[in-house]
Amino acid sequence: MERLEGESSRINWRQTLIDGRSYIILIVLLVIFAVGTEGFINPINLLNMVKRQSYIAVAGFAATFVITLGGLDLSVGAIAALSGVSFALLLQRPFMMQLGNGGLFLSVVITLLIAGFCGFLNGFLSVKGRITPFLVTLATMNIYRSIAIVLSDSKEITITNPIFSTIFATGKVFGVIPTPVVILIVTFLLSWFLFQRTKYGYYVKAIGGNEEAARVSGIRIDKIKIITYTLNGVYAGIASLMIAGLYSSGSPSGCVDLALDSIAAVILGGTAIVGGNGKIWGTLAGILILAVIINGMTLFGAMYDIQLLVKGIVIILAVLLDNALSQRKKLIPSFLKFR
Repeated sequence: MERLEGESSRINWRQTLIDGRSYIILIVLLVIFAVGTEGFINPINLLNMVKRQSYIAVAGFAATFVITLGGLDLSVGAIAALSGVSFALLLQRPFMMQLGNGGLFLSVVITLLIAGFCGFLNGFLSVKGRITPFLVTLATMNIYRSIAIVLSDSKEITITNPIFSTIFATGKVFGVIPTPVVILIVTFLLSWFLFQRTKYGYYVKAIGGNEEAARVSGIRIDKIKIITYTLNGVYAGIASLMIAGLYSSGSPSGCVDLALDSIAAVILGGTAIVGGNGKIWGTLAGILILAVIINGMTLFGAMYDIQLLVKGIVIILAVLLDNALSQRKKLIPSFLKFR
């Protein structure tokens, strides 16, 4: 009996290390770059590092729901581009300009509605058309991007509203924390609550874990899937506003890497690509890992192509590690695993 208890204790510790592996990797990277570069651990540098990845974090939190569900959305960048262009055009309308701050608020609301509709369309086509989400979002990625190009006449649309820039990009809370970081924190807390403390989050995990069992238990699978893709669209809209604020424009050619970067953060955070096991805390760690790698390598003087190479290698290693750990879990005797 004591031997079994000892084995169970070791397995619990091992499982704790496995679950927290993303933060262990993050700490190791922080130590490496703190020792190897000057100015890395400067608080201003760390805040700016997170600020530059904040919009990817917002998209990543939503991608956690989609991937946990067993889906995938390649159109996030195109939704963000269309949303950014739509917002910039809305701000230039005489009616919106006459409304002042009310026009800014209304433009933000309409932009998020547009982004949410794009996400809804992804979910609706996938569910009702019985088409793999990968193929649906691959198609809508091109559709949304082309609409953004037509609306903008292939040009960047400048945004000059100072209040908008302050809220979504250049402002600082208490004179220290950049507003994009505040938006990141708010969306993280909202996402964590939805994922861990609501029936909706439970349903997402249940469907991703075993869709047929979820169907038998009475979960309205189609409804949950459509809600998830709609939520993903809204988050892409928030990310687009942050990007528009950072670059002071709505660009039809922007946000090309947003979908892949957000998916990379989710995978680095330990969310299973096959669905059923998502981690919002892990996604936050994945975002921070990407931010540390990019910032640290920049301080090292590495060129952009080298940064992409390293980022790709890290993602592959993360997937290999996840696969290895998944296989190891299967080898743990069930009477110890659930003891």
